[in-house]
Amino acid sequence: MKAKTLILLASSICAPAIYAHGQISCTPASRNLACELPTSAAVLAASAVAQNNSAAAQQAAITAALQVSNAVNSSIGTQLTQLPIPSGSVGVVSIQKAGYPLGVPYENLGPILTDRPDTVGKHRIFAGFSYQHFNFTEIDGIKLNNLQVGFQNSQTVQVGNQPPDLQEVSSSESNNVSFQLNQYVGLITWGLTRTTDVSIAVPFNDVSLAVQTSNFRAYLFDTNSNQYQNVSLPAGTTIASSGSASGVGDIIANVKQLLIGGDGRRPAVAAGFDVRFPTGDALNYLGSGAYGYNLYGLFEYRRKVSPHFKMGYQWNSKSVLVTDSQNTKKEASLPGGLQYDAGADYSVLRQVTLAVDFLGSQFVNSPSLVNSELPFAPPLPPTGFEPLPTVASTTTTYTTANFSAGVKFRPSRHWILYGNVLIPVNNAGLKSDPVPLGGIAFTR
Repeated sequence: MKAKTLILLASSICAPAIYAHGQISCTPASRNLACELPTSAAVLAASAVAQNNSAAAQQAAITAALQVSNAVNSSIGTQLTQLPIPSGSVGVVSIQKAGYPLGVPYENLGPILTDRPDTVGKHRIFAGFSYQHFNFTEIDGIKLNNLQVGFQNSQTVQVGNQPPDLQEVSSSESNNVSFQLNQYVGLITWGLTRTTDVSIAVPFNDVSLAVQTSNFRAYLFDTNSNQYQNVSLPAGTTIASSGSASGVGDIIANVKQLLIGGDGRRPAVAAGFDVRFPTGDALNYLGSGAYGYNLYGLFEYRRKVSPHFKMGYQWNSKSVLVTDSQNTKKEASLPGGLQYDAGADYSVLRQVTLAVDFLGSQFVNSPSLVNSELPFAPPLPPTGFEPLPTVASTTTTYTTANFSAGVKFRPSRHWILYGNVLIPVNNAGLKSDPVPLGGIAFTR
């Protein structure tokens, strides 16, 4: 019994409920990060209640686990594929000035994590490569180093000729989760015309998940005896586990059209559209499992201190990572919503530009988590038993907000180096420590 329960403790709530998709089967031998929780729920049913190891009892525990794991799954699947990536903006453009018919160089090198209206020019190329590191610490304001997970399920035990015995099982565990992502992004932009750019971004993700689980408690209520039994593991029992996955993420294709500013004047306006393809392995958090569509507009005023603004809206198709609001096996759409970026760039020197931005992403009607306690009927006895903490699933609309600050350096005509840090400023969604970024770009 204890051996099976220790297998359960090796699992993480951050592994989502892949049983949300009826065509995917998670087994104890599955290596997908997305299968850890459902597989462990089956082990819980077999180990916490030694009297009944039936498949029906295991499936009941899986169903109960889905109620609290779907929201975790959706938050991870949604936000890991909408992380900010460096823009494909050109480094130097020209503006018109009286007495200079060919224009004068506009030395501001532009933003880092958001785009600008300027295009690279007909048949010109902008290519870049970047790296950034995410260390996730919270989900919906709940600390990942103290994530409480609880399950409840019912089963009927038949022993010999005795009357059927209905048992209610409630269990809870504490998870200390370390969840990190290294992201490498290759990007290339090509000038289709003087005012039209097309670009493609290819991310490569390296995801790691390590968990230490402890404080396992389980209560069994027997209807025949009308009593609760404490079937918890001994205090101090802990176990650690880890897993990782790496591979290509979701590829993004983009087209941008300059509408105002092609004559080189200071104001510039552009519109664009990008499509995200589900090329990454969603079951290992490398991709979203859904197509994404984003229509956006860009504004910039070209000066030494250059303000810029981006507004867009994100739509997503159905994903294996999300179930409908009733937590059935029916797939639902990955949450999307309004996206906006506002900031400014300051040309400190001819070859150096400082960039600051405020980035917001809205998630409409998105599954999320709140701290809660398992309900008990009948109530727990006054002594020897304590309420079991857990996370509960709810649906809400929230916006993640981040502050970005960085620097661009142009050591030569064709090369640009840049560094940046992204700092979350609210506790919505999946939150990371400050995110460092470094990159290099080539223009020709």
